[in-house]
Amino acid sequence: MSDEFMQSTAGGPKLPALKFTKVGDIHTGVVTAVTKLEDRDPAGNAKTYDNGDPRYVFVFTLDQPTGASNLWVRGQMVKAIREAAEKAGVSTLVGATLSVKYTGDGEKKSAAFNAPKLYAAKVEPAKQDDSKEMW
Repeated sequence: MSDEFMQSTAGGPKLPALKFTKVGDIHTGVVTAVTKLEDRDPAGNAKTYDNGDPRYVFVFTLDQPTGASNLWVRGQMVKAIREAAEKAGVSTLVGATLSVKYTGDGEKKSAAFNAPKLYAAKVEPAKQDDSKEMW
């Protein structure tokens, strides 16, 4: 799946991006790929921190009943997913079922920006195939 994702960034078919439009929205799916990209603004310019270090975004490809979609993970959502993964005891998210819920808005720190969205996440480890004999 990660090969398909890499091809889609080069102009091929793009997967729909999952949106959180209202508090309470939840997206769930089996993680098939996680890709780390340099974050960009809408004009395509690389985002950086004040010290010049690049900002990154993680793109989770989720297999859902309606098909594959991308979840763009940055900011507070990164923290929520990492905490959920630690709680579930997983070392990799590929194969795990991920649920992310938009729980509310944080404190608005500037009139120029919207309040940050807050999230909660749940990770369920990948299901083991009991039919295969382990050697």
